[in-house]
Amino acid sequence: MGLIRDRKSNHSSEMRECHNYKFELKNCDACTRWQKQRPALITSKYRQNLSPLFFVRLIAAAMAIRFIVMVTIWTTVFINSLLNQECSVPSNEGYCGPCPTNWVCYRNNCYRFSDESKNWYQSQASCMSQNSSLLKIYSKVDQDFFKLVKSYHWMGLVKIPTNESWQWEDGSILSPNQLTLVKMQNGSCAVYGSSFKAYTENCLTPNTYICMQRAV
Repeated sequence: MGLIRDRKSNHSSEMRECHNYKFELKNCDACTRWQKQRPALITSKYRQNLSPLFFVRLIAAAMAIRFIVMVTIWTTVFINSLLNQECSVPSNEGYCGPCPTNWVCYRNNCYRFSDESKNWYQSQASCMSQNSSLLKIYSKVDQDFFKLVKSYHWMGLVKIPTNESWQWEDGSILSPNQLTLVKMQNGSCAVYGSSFKAYTENCLTPNTYICMQRAV
C-alpha cells in the first residue's frame, strides 16, 4: 500500500509538472507572438500618426522652394530688362540704340524737345551744334507719335524764294504724303502743330523747336 501511495504521489507530481510545463510553453508562445506583433503595431500607429504630417510638410517645402525659384527668376528678368533698356520703343520694328541725355528715342531716331524759344535760324544752329537737324517728318507710320504733339515747334521746313516750293534742310522737296502744310501770311518757315500739320510762320518769330538725329 505504501508503494502504491508513493507511485500515485509521484504520478501526481509528474502530472503537475507536465501541466506547468505546458502552461509555460503556451505563455512563452503567446509572449513570442506578442513580441513579434508589437513592432508591427507600433510601426503602423507611427505611420498613421506621422504620415499626414510628413506629407503636409513635404508639400509645404516643395511649394516654398518653387515660390523662391519663381521670385528669383522674375527678379532677374526684371533687373536685366531695366539694365538693358536703353530707350523706349513703342514698336517692335527696328532697333533703337542709345540717345543722348534728355533725348527721346523712338524707333530709329532720337528727338529733343527744347524748352527755350528761338527764331528759326537760332533753332537750326542749336540743333547743328548737337550733331542734329531740325525735325523732319518723313513717315506718318514711323513717326506716328507726333500726331499727339499739341504745341508749336520749329521744324526743318522752309520756302525757297526762287520757285516758292517748300523743302527740308537736306534739300528734299515736301511731299503731300508727309504732312499737310497750312499756309499763313508772311510765313517762310514752318512750325509743326499736331496730327501731321505744319503752319507757315515768320522765321524771326521765337518758338520752341525739335532737334532730330539718327540713333547710333
